[in-house]
Amino acid sequence: MNQVSIISDLIVWIEKNLEQPLSIDNVSQKSGYSKWHLQRMFKEVTGQVLGTYIRHRRLTYAALSLRMTSKPILDIAMQYRFDSQQTFTRSFKKQFNETPASYRRSEYWDPTGLTPAIELNKTRLSLPEPTFVTMPKQTFWGITYKNNCNLSKLLDEEIKLRVQFFHNYLTRYANKNEALPERIYAFNRILKSKDNANEQELFYTIALEHNNNLEHIEQFVSEGGLYLCFKYFGPPENFKDFISQVHLAAMPALKVRLRSGCLIEIHHNLHDDSVKSVKNLQRIECDYCVPVITENEIRQKNGG
Repeated sequence: MNQVSIISDLIVWIEKNLEQPLSIDNVSQKSGYSKWHLQRMFKEVTGQVLGTYIRHRRLTYAALSLRMTSKPILDIAMQYRFDSQQTFTRSFKKQFNETPASYRRSEYWDPTGLTPAIELNKTRLSLPEPTFVTMPKQTFWGITYKNNCNLSKLLDEEIKLRVQFFHNYLTRYANKNEALPERIYAFNRILKSKDNANEQELFYTIALEHNNNLEHIEQFVSEGGLYLCFKYFGPPENFKDFISQVHLAAMPALKVRLRSGCLIEIHHNLHDDSVKSVKNLQRIECDYCVPVITENEIRQKNGG
């Protein structure tokens, strides 16, 4: 087995065990190599230091937990294997430039410091330059599904809801022999669970700009505002990686902050006659829009 395959398998194992003891001794024992050889091999293959990478990934999950769950800070520190809240605060501040408490309380979410997982066996998606778009407040007509999950399953659950909705929509249109609209909107909201401190509530609404009298359809109001929009054009199976890269790689580098509001997907050109069900979707053409606020707007709001 070559070095890339060895390190790739090790990274997958690390991702599944971030809440377990992951000292260099533990990891080297898992790999079957001496810790000195393993650290040298990891650096050669990835360009990163093994111990630093593990800490950055743990702190990334901790940051997501702070913003997306109501779990106590001490519990988050313990979950990601920090020996005390003080040690956690010190490491967190070094990576995110603020304390965990400040990070959680902040009105706007600064994504700087979030670190994506290394994926050696996948071709890295090339994201086109995003554009700033100001959207108006607008009423849509749609159907909303809800699900609960924990942080580690978030993207997988989003994918399940997306597939379920598109299957329902495409099937209904096919049964009625109606042409699909030029654009279908999807609004994605992630809220802290009121019943479980470890979970999120996912709301996924597929909507149109007009009422087409589908069963269970309801009004949905989008508040609009400033969005940073990324274009995706490719197979459905790569959309999950695209979303992960937007949030963990692209957004942290763009010096903007996330504001409360729905993530919006605008799906184009689904009216192809060959698309009778979600299984026929060969590609997705989508504008993926993240609600943001610029640093200048924040300064203006604060009177600066």
